Order: sequence, then C-alpha cells, then structure tokens
Amino acid sequence: MQATTKISSSFTDPLYTIGDRVKQGRIIGINHVMRGWQYTVLNEESKRTVKLAESEIKLLSQQEREARILAEIDSHMTQLVLLQKELNTDLEIRTPFGEIQPPRKASNSINGTSRLSKPRKKKVSA
Repeated sequence: MQATTKISSSFTDPLYTIGDRVKQGRIIGINHVMRGWQYTVLNEESKRTVKLAESEIKLLSQQEREARILAEIDSHMTQLVLLQKELNTDLEIRTPFGEIQPPRKASNSINGTSRLSKPRKKKVSA
C-alpha cells in the first residue's frame, strides 16, 4: 500500500517569502500552523527573532524598502573599503555601478544615506 497525503482545500500559499523585508525585520523562516502561516522574523538591529502570524506582518513602503537596501549596500561597501585600507593596498574594487571609493564626508549624503560608489556612464562607440 502506498502512503498518500491529503492537503486541505483551505490550504493557501504563504503571502511572504524568506528574505522579504518587512517593518519588523527580515523574514528568515516560515511554518504552517493550525491557524495559517507563521513567520520567523529577524530584527537586524536587536538580532532577536520573533514569530508572527501572517496578519501581524506589516509591509514596508517602497521608499522604506529602498532606504533599507541602500543602507545595507553602504554598510557592505564601507566594510570593503576598511578591509582594503587594512591591507594597505589599492585593490581597485569594482562593481557594476562603478569603483568603490573611500568614505566621503557626511555632506555627500542623500537623504541621510551616503553613496560610496557612483554609477559609471557607459561609453557609446560610434
């Protein structure tokens, strides 16, 4: 006899996926419980996790989402610059957006978020 599994017709797919950024943090786990989907969310500032029902998840606005992503990019780029300085060499670190430059003064920030790398203009060949 072959084992079979029945899935309830009320079973729905989760609304959010692992890695999604929400107001409470970043989703790092999803479980199906009796009352529906339960999400494990990591608050990246406090490094604590919390389990939330789907109805408790609050989405970020597009501007909030972009600001968080840009802040994370800045953090990683700053780490690259600091590691390069620690090696005491110019590694000419490049990204699809341009070269990584040493951190600039806060006056070079856009809405409180600094940009360490400026997009390169593509050369047009005739």
